[in-house]
Amino acid sequence: MIETSQLQTLVAVTRAKSFSKAAEVLGVTQSAISQSIKNLESKLEIKIFKRSGKAVILTSEGEKLYRLGTQFLEEMEETLTELQGDRDQMQGKVRIGTLTGIGKTWLAKEVVWHAKENPELQLSVRMGHQEDLLLDFEANKIDILILPEDDVPLHGEKEFFMEEKSTLVIPREMKDVYFNTKLTLETLEKIPTILFEQDDLLFLKWCRSKFKATPKKLNVRFSVNSHGHMLQAVSEGLGIAVVPNHVLNRSYFKDKVLTLGNEYEVPSGKLYIVYHKESENLLRIKNTIDRLLSHRDTFNT
Repeated sequence: MIETSQLQTLVAVTRAKSFSKAAEVLGVTQSAISQSIKNLESKLEIKIFKRSGKAVILTSEGEKLYRLGTQFLEEMEETLTELQGDRDQMQGKVRIGTLTGIGKTWLAKEVVWHAKENPELQLSVRMGHQEDLLLDFEANKIDILILPEDDVPLHGEKEFFMEEKSTLVIPREMKDVYFNTKLTLETLEKIPTILFEQDDLLFLKWCRSKFKATPKKLNVRFSVNSHGHMLQAVSEGLGIAVVPNHVLNRSYFKDKVLTLGNEYEVPSGKLYIVYHKESENLLRIKNTIDRLLSHRDTFNT
């Protein structure tokens, strides 16, 4: 394997056309220069330099190696400069991952403003399923994650972001029909209900928080794995549903459905920001996390 120092020696001798002058440039002895070139020639089994009067010039094989060496050293210098700049400046890539609902209703909009304020940053938002996001995080394809507490990976630094809330939403025309009296678990079992798929964990968590139990059966009218389409179904009078506050507050259907006030709004889980330990001192990562934390109050509103 060719060593970087050997390429540096090769380039220096080529440019100086002299072993002694190259030694002065690199701050080493002439014998060290000679030995480095000799070792390189022996390793590659080629002749790199030939004499031309008092100067040394490249052979045809040496010319090819010189082009490789100059390109490699220039790219290495650019990369090292970029890495140093990335640490102390707001430039470079920041890749953020989160669940689709959080990304669409809140995160993507916040990142747009962050990108506008920091034109040197290359920002990207990845929205998807928890399993895919964790795989990409482990493979260093994502720098920052925002996930529910139960989905947070074991490896990585985490910081509490906020507690998400959910609320019961009802069709406008159903308010007087079903809610003249206090809502109980028994009445809930009879009301047409819209679920996030058949196993709606958010709905069940809401029931446990409100009634300390879950329904034995439900009158399921419609199920769809999209909170936005659930709200559409509620607005069309198909039934009631439980949705995250941040989805409701940014939905087109916000004014087409009703809630029953704070009494029916419950905590539904904690969200955490997760990042790689080795990136915590990078300015672009730290400032992006600070930005998200400083704007978390807008998440549920």
